[in-house]
Amino acid sequence: MLTLVAFVVVFGTIVFFHELGHFVVAKLAGIRVYEFALGFGPSIAKVRRGETDYSIRVFPLGGFVKLAGMDEAENFEDEVDEHDPRSFVNKPLPVRLGTIAAGPFMNFVLAVILLTVYFSLAVIPPTIVQIEAQSPAHLAGLLPGDEFVEIDGNPVKTSAEIVEIIQAHPEEELQVTVKREGKLLTIPVRPTLEKGRGAIGVAIDHKPRYPISVSVPAAVRQTWQMAGQLVKALGQMITGRIEPELSGPIGIVQIVGQSARQGLPSLLILAVVLNVNLGLLNLLPIPVLDGGWLLILIIEALRGRPLAPESRGIAQFVGLALLILLMIFATFQDISRLSWFS
Repeated sequence: MLTLVAFVVVFGTIVFFHELGHFVVAKLAGIRVYEFALGFGPSIAKVRRGETDYSIRVFPLGGFVKLAGMDEAENFEDEVDEHDPRSFVNKPLPVRLGTIAAGPFMNFVLAVILLTVYFSLAVIPPTIVQIEAQSPAHLAGLLPGDEFVEIDGNPVKTSAEIVEIIQAHPEEELQVTVKREGKLLTIPVRPTLEKGRGAIGVAIDHKPRYPISVSVPAAVRQTWQMAGQLVKALGQMITGRIEPELSGPIGIVQIVGQSARQGLPSLLILAVVLNVNLGLLNLLPIPVLDGGWLLILIIEALRGRPLAPESRGIAQFVGLALLILLMIFATFQDISRLSWFS
């Protein structure tokens, strides 16, 4: 149940912001919006405000915005003439490009917002995230997830304090107090001598609260770096320099469930990663994706006339087929990673 709720909330929020970008720019540009919907399939709730229907669909795995000139109206009275200035196709090229690009852009905006919340509000006490095999920490019985509380009766609040104490006491027994599942445990650990300093073989995660003046610039930088890393990884996959690693619905659900069990900070970071991934992948020049629409609009502008409906239909069919193949490949990778296939 926790996994399901977390998945619906995380994915629903991502899709909502993406479609909100298209919706807001279309409204500001005077494009008629037939419907703003969250999810797919039959409507379970619908309300009409002005000329637009707002609906929630039964399958919470996506969403859409129906624009005059791009989509057909469900009601005859909502249809607009092909020469209507409120039709998407009759708007200037910059307006059409901006309307399409606004969806992915809003995913980056949401990533920055979530990272700002994470940096300014989330607090992670010094916590063990990794332990080397046969290290002093491993032999003593420390576990990933243990939170440092005290060392030899001295409270420790930062990873720097912990490292300093451990490095200063090689081959001396330290009484390490950790919190594990809400209980305090004191475990004797004897650091080994490595390069003249003590070491116990752990990786520690720690994050204090940061002021908003620090959080916002840090969130922008981190989002930019994530996007750059993803672009680099995609390039390496396309050129065959690294093995393609994709996650389909099964993998995403599993990852969301794991993050939800680790706590809200972990779920926030995952939502940031998913937003950056969705924003960039939607900009790929594949018809039926936002990037495909941008490419079609640019080609039409260079040609000075629209593509023939048949040509556009073929391009969208090829794009849809490619997406289905990618989804099948990602789902196969998800299944191959399940425990009973390992």
